Amino acid sequence: MDLLVAQITADLRSSDALRQSSALLQALQQCAAGRDVSALARTVATEILAAPSSAVCKRLALDLLRALPLPPDLLDPLLLSSLGSDLSFPDPDVAASSLASFPSLPSHLLPSLLSSAHADISAALSSPAESLRLAAVTSLSSLLPRDDLALMCSSNPSLMAHATAWWARLAELALDSADAVAAAAFEALARLFQELDARRMSRLAGDKLVDGEGALAVRAQWAADAINFIWSRRNMLIARSMVMPVERFRVTVYPLVHAAKMVASGAVNTLRRIAKPGDTTMGDSVESSAEKLVGVSDIVSHLLPFLSSLDPPLVFEVGINMLALADVPGGKPEWASAATIAILTLWDRQEFSSMRETIVRAVVTNLHLLDLGMQVSLFKRLLQMVRNLRAESDRMHALACICRTALCVDLFAKESVRRGQKPVSGTDVISLFEDVRVKDDLKSITSKSLFREELVASLVESCFQLSLPLPEQNNSGTESRVIGALAYGTGYGALNWTEPALEVVEVCRPCVLWDCDGRTYAIDCYLKLLVRLCHIYDTRGGVKTIKAGASQDQILNETRLRNLQLQLIRDLREIHTPRISSRLIWAISEHFDLEGLDPLLADDPEDPLNIIISNMHKILFNTESSTTTSNRIQDVQSVLICAQRLGTRNARAGQLLSKELEEYRASTSADSVTKHQSRYVLQIIKYVTNHPDNRWVGVGDATGDYPFSHHKLTVQFSEASAAQDRKLEGLVHKAIQELWRPSPTQLSLLQTKGIGALHKELPKAYTLTGSSDPCYIEAYHLADPTDGRITLHLKILNLTELELNRVDIRVGLSGALYYMDGFSRTVRHLRNLVSQDPVQSSVTVGVSHFERCSLWVQVLYYPFDGSGGSADYEGDYEDSSQTMRQKRSFRPELGEPVVLRCQPYKIPLAELLLPYECSPVEYFRLWPSLPAMVECTGTYTYEGSGFKATAAQQYDSSPFLSGLKSISSKPFHQVCSHFIRTVAGFQLCYAAKTWFGGFVGMMIFGASEVSRNVDLGDETTTMICKFVVRASDELITREIESDLQGWLDDITDGAVEYMPEDEVKSAAAERLKVSMERIALLKAAKPKVPPAKTKEEEEEEKKQNEDLDEFGNPKGPSTLSKLTAEEAEHRALQAAVLQEWHQLCKEKAMKAQK
Repeated sequence: MDLLVAQITADLRSSDALRQSSALLQALQQCAAGRDVSALARTVATEILAAPSSAVCKRLALDLLRALPLPPDLLDPLLLSSLGSDLSFPDPDVAASSLASFPSLPSHLLPSLLSSAHADISAALSSPAESLRLAAVTSLSSLLPRDDLALMCSSNPSLMAHATAWWARLAELALDSADAVAAAAFEALARLFQELDARRMSRLAGDKLVDGEGALAVRAQWAADAINFIWSRRNMLIARSMVMPVERFRVTVYPLVHAAKMVASGAVNTLRRIAKPGDTTMGDSVESSAEKLVGVSDIVSHLLPFLSSLDPPLVFEVGINMLALADVPGGKPEWASAATIAILTLWDRQEFSSMRETIVRAVVTNLHLLDLGMQVSLFKRLLQMVRNLRAESDRMHALACICRTALCVDLFAKESVRRGQKPVSGTDVISLFEDVRVKDDLKSITSKSLFREELVASLVESCFQLSLPLPEQNNSGTESRVIGALAYGTGYGALNWTEPALEVVEVCRPCVLWDCDGRTYAIDCYLKLLVRLCHIYDTRGGVKTIKAGASQDQILNETRLRNLQLQLIRDLREIHTPRISSRLIWAISEHFDLEGLDPLLADDPEDPLNIIISNMHKILFNTESSTTTSNRIQDVQSVLICAQRLGTRNARAGQLLSKELEEYRASTSADSVTKHQSRYVLQIIKYVTNHPDNRWVGVGDATGDYPFSHHKLTVQFSEASAAQDRKLEGLVHKAIQELWRPSPTQLSLLQTKGIGALHKELPKAYTLTGSSDPCYIEAYHLADPTDGRITLHLKILNLTELELNRVDIRVGLSGALYYMDGFSRTVRHLRNLVSQDPVQSSVTVGVSHFERCSLWVQVLYYPFDGSGGSADYEGDYEDSSQTMRQKRSFRPELGEPVVLRCQPYKIPLAELLLPYECSPVEYFRLWPSLPAMVECTGTYTYEGSGFKATAAQQYDSSPFLSGLKSISSKPFHQVCSHFIRTVAGFQLCYAAKTWFGGFVGMMIFGASEVSRNVDLGDETTTMICKFVVRASDELITREIESDLQGWLDDITDGAVEYMPEDEVKSAAAERLKVSMERIALLKAAKPKVPPAKTKEEEEEEKKQNEDLDEFGNPKGPSTLSKLTAEEAEHRALQAAVLQEWHQLCKEKAMKAQK
């Protein structure tokens, strides 16, 4: 290795550019292989960077220096000096290579470099050399839109002025005579617009996380200026793009379209208000709607010919942007039709096969922009395309879009017909199933296709979403168009959504016959929708009549539902899966009209009641089915409940079911539990038969409940079918939720709620130094779970009266933290710290796994720097418990440093969690299957007075939860809760996931202990909480268990104090001892029992005192209670519960009236 380093050094010292470049490439190759070539650093700096050399060599030298693990005090001055000198180098290629290195520099070097080199950068943008202009445009377009640069500009007015001037010049360069420079300028504008919402480059930069309000305002100002420039000179830019080569034309499309869309929709005015939120003198743009429409039409006319291009990426880019223009106010369906046809042509030509998912996503997302006829004509083709998609998430998203559009078209067409317009053929939901292949899949029993299950599940879940209130949309755009069409179709009526839902349950009826290898999710969705519709229309009461006040539509819908129920009952004979049979019987039995059956057909095997009971018999006596087709315990339980419901509603059903249940009880198929339950059901049926006027005892109202689920506890059932069901449900729910209830983007939030919507309080800053330290340091952190990064922001204040020429900030790491560049860049150099002048610094690290983390800050400042004092200092700090090692050498001319070791900055363990939204059903399904568990007990005190402290609500929240109120701001999702206010008890359930995918569930059980002090008035109560944490990985619970008090501090902000288990047991034993002593005292204080009297004496005394009061007079009716003390206490507790319930219901009713 020494020979190789010597050979590379000799080549670097030669004046031959070819030998130098070869040597640098060889050094980079060795560095990439993991070998240490740090000995070359000084030679590279002196022979290449500090000396005249070619542009290629300088660029390679910079790359090599950044790859070497050099200390920043050596690297930073080299980079700044070499880049600054190269910018003014006469050779434009050398200056271009220097500019190209700017985006890869650390953030802390950029302010000083950009401020000192702003004249050279401005000169490069106006240079006659094309290569230098191109390098300047490319470098600035990758650098300026980032969060860190935008935030620097918000706090540095001079840098802001330079950056604004550079953006203005970049926009002008879009008209440059050189095609490469003009294309790079167009791309720079596109990056600015995309970064305003997506922040992709800020994430890729990876240097640090910043609080984004200041950065957003700065970028909004730059974007508004760029949009005004493009809109005012759109004709010139269109003409310039027309003379570009076709391979460069694609980059010119997005900036033109985005600027036109922002102006036409009025969003540019929002950007102006964001840029200057306090400026009340600024008015909106005064362009007329006609001018906006003409401008948008000009851009569409400019793009339209390129839809027939032979370059597939260009066709796709133009098509996507034309769809965006069709969505602006004044957009035409013809624009969307032309773009959609062009995009679908790419699929037919198979020239864009790598973008199949993107093509489908583009078409289904913009279906609503087309006219009704074209939407209906595309359903059949889109389903074929979606079936062939490989990625499941893309397939689910496409199906969700298609199903929502089909429901929207159906509702819109029906409402248009009601308002007197001509009906359009093929607009019904059943048009989705017109394709022969889809229809055959739906009717096939043993088909192995998963696509039919995905289609039925997506369609049914979309119907459920349609039954919910539509979200409010105040801005124009894609979502507002869809929601407007749905609102028009439903007429803002409560039951209009049931018409397409009824068509869905009719067309999807064959799904109950499917044999899906144990999968039941799609069938469960279908039956759940059927039960919902039957409950809404009250089908158990039969078809209503006009005399009863029913409308024609209601009579028609109820008749269709009754016919569907009869068809499903006939289908029971063809179902060979007991699990599905029991669920279908449940869905029908509660809502079927038994009184409407013909009594003359009681002995007919085709009678619906006879069919139902015969299938119940099969389920009760079936003991041979496999676990994939039957869940016998659940099936028998559901059949017995259905028997109770049917038998108590109809006399003939009661007779037949009594015979079946007696036979079942006497058979060997019944176990002890089901025998007992059968006897209970028989008693209810017998009672209702003998007392027909008291039938309500066994009947009750229809609940409309469908309690079945495909969920199974993974501890008990490790079936592949259950896992596939859970996976399908997760994909469908995620796609439906993202489509129907999407999370608002940053720009849409700004348009609807203004700049205040993005206001976030800065995290709490912690002081790391002591009160007598010569330097004051406070810190806070920002986290990015997506990339697994944490940025520590430091504020350093020089408290001495001296101006310090140099201060070094060291940051050591412990736990799961690491420096993302692969080696320790732990030192930040600060220059010329003036007394009492705060200086900002930051460091970004990555997190590798779920573990407690700390950052250890050390400050070294040199009071004798520049005074000529000489001393050798070797700093060594090692702590095996924190697994840290820091070792640095300092030059003697700096003087001996003063070392200040700060308190460690601990990252809360809860910071590495994310809220995980799940239903209570899913949560309690997962809870027993989580293998790792840890428990702990904590206490806190709360104050209240009397009944308000325990039973009633105070300020809309329970006062006894005061110690846990901080959990609401932590990364936990509250799944469910249960409160017993009368005795101040509760149970809370939370769900979260780690950054790395592990599941964490937490239950908190609380019970209050009251310790009253009568003299002081108010009572102070102690809440004892049991925290139970279960996780999918033992490493998670082990990390929590290592410091239980620290975990409680993290999630409750120090409000809960940890109690060890031995203290809990000793406190319980002490309370028991005190109680026993009190009981003993009470027993000792009782008077002695007199000698027992004979029975005759007791009877005589009782007779004498029976009719006389205490004065010997005859007494009237008695009102005194004869209850024991325990009975009185029990009744008082019941009265308190009822009083609380009445009070809460009364408060809710008053709130509802308000």
